[in-house]
Amino acid sequence: MAHLSGDNTKLIQRVRRLKGQLEGIERMLVDGEDCYKILQNTAACRGALNSLTRQLMEEHIVHHIEQEASASEPIKAASRDLREILHSYLK
Repeated sequence: MAHLSGDNTKLIQRVRRLKGQLEGIERMLVDGEDCYKILQNTAACRGALNSLTRQLMEEHIVHHIEQEASASEPIKAASRDLREILHSYLK
């Protein structure tokens, strides 16, 4: 993960939050909670995982395309467009 921008604290916090959410879903299943509540929690997990995925993909694009010394301005612009699309799609 050397190409990720410096401090990974926020990424690690996201992963830990996801872990907690998944453990909560496991407890709900063990305790026989209502399906609706479980589905709400799985939807929240999916959203959190999408956000983590989006952030990792954006970091990858910035590092490997936008910050590449030889990248032309059209390539950098296309890279920014791609990041905007990812942001819209992976909310």
